[in-house]
Amino acid sequence: MRKAVLENVPLEAIRLDERNPRTDGDEGLEELAASLRGAGLVQPPIVIPLPSPPQGGTTGGAPRYRVLIGERRVRAARQAGLKSLVCVVSDPLDPIEAHRARLVENLHRRPLNPIDHARALRLAWLLANAEALGAGEAARRLMEAARPLGEILPDLEALLAEKGFRPTAPAVTWEAVLDDLGIAMSPDRRKKLLRVLSIPQDVQERLRRLPVTEAGVRALGRLDEAAQREVVQAIEAQPDLARRARRIARAVRDQGYTVEEALAEARGEAPPPPPQADDPPSPDFADDRRITDAVMDFIEAANVLLGAWQRVQETVVDPLDIPDPWRMYYHNTLETLRDEIGA
Repeated sequence: MRKAVLENVPLEAIRLDERNPRTDGDEGLEELAASLRGAGLVQPPIVIPLPSPPQGGTTGGAPRYRVLIGERRVRAARQAGLKSLVCVVSDPLDPIEAHRARLVENLHRRPLNPIDHARALRLAWLLANAEALGAGEAARRLMEAARPLGEILPDLEALLAEKGFRPTAPAVTWEAVLDDLGIAMSPDRRKKLLRVLSIPQDVQERLRRLPVTEAGVRALGRLDEAAQREVVQAIEAQPDLARRARRIARAVRDQGYTVEEALAEARGEAPPPPPQADDPPSPDFADDRRITDAVMDFIEAANVLLGAWQRVQETVVDPLDIPDPWRMYYHNTLETLRDEIGA
């Protein structure tokens, strides 16, 4: 049985972990830091001891720790000017179990960006299959290195390929892995999310730092690599284009725009091109009762949904106050709406 004790740990002795699924940890830290300064810490982060440094080193032989759960709380404490933080100091954890713990913790808190989310889930699935195929120890050695998940994934995929792993006939199914993690996700939802990993690794890294929705990332993934890089470069230069990423990608892929034309239209610099001769005629809304009824049903349902969402906002100050499992259902529903509507 693992031991865990509460200790007041100097912040300078705590190291962050590059294997954390979340890479957008700096977002919203000011609010969390203000909360720490005012109300203090409600839920301590969990840290694990690192091997003791040699005497006489820069830390003078003092204990060092690595964050297992609660990296944002550690970052916020530093930003708030604190010198130490009460932490749960736990015995070292098996690296595969540590990844599971970080993944579940992050999914039940502030939503991960789509690329971090997809990488973490795929890694959990591959690790489960590595254990089932007798490659658990080799997988653990890969996970012991403090590297970003994007660097670990290709090595783990290569290891499994040597063991004869076939994604179409896995030893451990996706359903079994998600059930073990306590994550409710339909096969269609999972496949849509994992599509973001078809984007080249270097483009993924750039997209991780941009506020592009999952639907926008997936839409960009359907473009050729040159177009992906051109659109991402434009969003880096003008971040407010991030919310129009899906629109830009669809204009290029489905409407025959060049990337330059799609970007200009998204910026409002040029009107959309006139319809071509072979474009289908616009429907006559006055005569098409089916379309009118469908739009009216949509408006009515949207008003009901908006009212329900506002009641949630009035009931809880912070979505983190929603008890499990309803918090997970709430976030999954919001993700589905963003995914389908492209908000």
